[in-house]
Amino acid sequence: MTCRATRSRSYHVLALVLLSSMPASAQTPAVPERAPAVADDSTHAEAQLDSLIAIAMLVNPAVHAAQQRVHAAQARIGPAGALPDPMLSVGIMNLPVREPGFSDFMTMKTVGAAQTLPFPGKRALAGRAAELELRAAEAGLESVRRDVVADVRKAWYDLALLDRTLAIMEANQRLLVNFVQVTESRYATGTGGQQDILKAQVETMRLAELAVAVTEQRRAALARLNAVLDRPSNTPVAEPRVPQRIARAAIARDATRIRFASSALGARAADSPFPPLEEMQQQAIANSPMVEAHEARIAAQAARVELARKAYLPDFDLSLQYGQRTDRSDMVSAMVSVPVPLHKGERQNQQLAEAQAELAAMEAEHHVMVNDLRADIAGIHADLERDRAQLALFVTSIIPQGRASLESALSAFQVGRTDFLTVLENQTTLYNYETAYYSALADFAKSVAELERVTGTEVLQ
Repeated sequence: MTCRATRSRSYHVLALVLLSSMPASAQTPAVPERAPAVADDSTHAEAQLDSLIAIAMLVNPAVHAAQQRVHAAQARIGPAGALPDPMLSVGIMNLPVREPGFSDFMTMKTVGAAQTLPFPGKRALAGRAAELELRAAEAGLESVRRDVVADVRKAWYDLALLDRTLAIMEANQRLLVNFVQVTESRYATGTGGQQDILKAQVETMRLAELAVAVTEQRRAALARLNAVLDRPSNTPVAEPRVPQRIARAAIARDATRIRFASSALGARAADSPFPPLEEMQQQAIANSPMVEAHEARIAAQAARVELARKAYLPDFDLSLQYGQRTDRSDMVSAMVSVPVPLHKGERQNQQLAEAQAELAAMEAEHHVMVNDLRADIAGIHADLERDRAQLALFVTSIIPQGRASLESALSAFQVGRTDFLTVLENQTTLYNYETAYYSALADFAKSVAELERVTGTEVLQ
């Protein structure tokens, strides 16, 4: 069961209670000109969110893991460009087999040292590749931080909506008690049918079922938030609300200020609070840590391609040895050795081909990544403008027209020109519209969080 369906049923119960508990001579109930926003009129909600985000930055395990990857990448830079360890040797040369000893003039005790010197440029390329991998790790850390911020905000908005639903259900529970008494009284006086009593009992059980579902949904949303904060799943949070800046960006406080871009069917709401789509796409590409990380890895792979091109160039092995002889002059030996790339076609050439193919693949993946990012921004932007247009329609026409239909049905019901089910259907329709209003507002808030995650900046103008 979705949250939207749950809220729709809760409004159905509230409509039934309000209508059935009214005497025939009652005045038509006032229907709000627009659905209230699930928002805090102060900066309290934003301050709570900022506090939770700050905590998440300190304790979130994913952030800690990304930080350790940065430390690991830093530690790889030094070894990547360092010389190989030198080799020390101690030994005896030309020791006679039949008469072991040091009397023979060819026998000597030796000590030596050897060092491999990579061909000039190889160490610099290896160090460059490691430095670029560090840059990629740092960009990955920024990406994880943005993900954590978005996760906190989305879970917070879900909690705000579910808390609103539970508050409505608690009010319904109190009203249903009165409704049962009213239906029993009307049945006793002959002005109501037994089916009204049965309906009240059914709605009471349905409300209990919905309350269980919504409560469990809230526990799940709270667990998601607390998982990001690395604390027990049932740790409470106080009064989640959608911040005022988000609600006001979604829909103007004054309904008379709401306009549409044109009179065409499907037109967007005017006065968008967002920059142009192309500007946000370029901003996302420039600020995306994932794009930055991939660019760094491409540059690191380019350095590895250059290193592979130098693979056939020889590394030099230098060795120096000192020999001590008995009753003879000591001796010194020096040697330089280089590998001969006789198998260049089978080894070095293939290593170069592998590195070049990997680089080409990464460049193609980067092109895909940029295209996907552009499409993601366009999709989020479309979702935001859809939500704004829906909210504008709810405020300017759908909810007022639903209110007018309900008032007409109530008037007809009071004089006996329509039945109870018609009134109930109109009331349910109106509250379904308001349910959709709340859902669109929550979707808008979460889409703003996602857009800010991708672009790396506040997008509301």
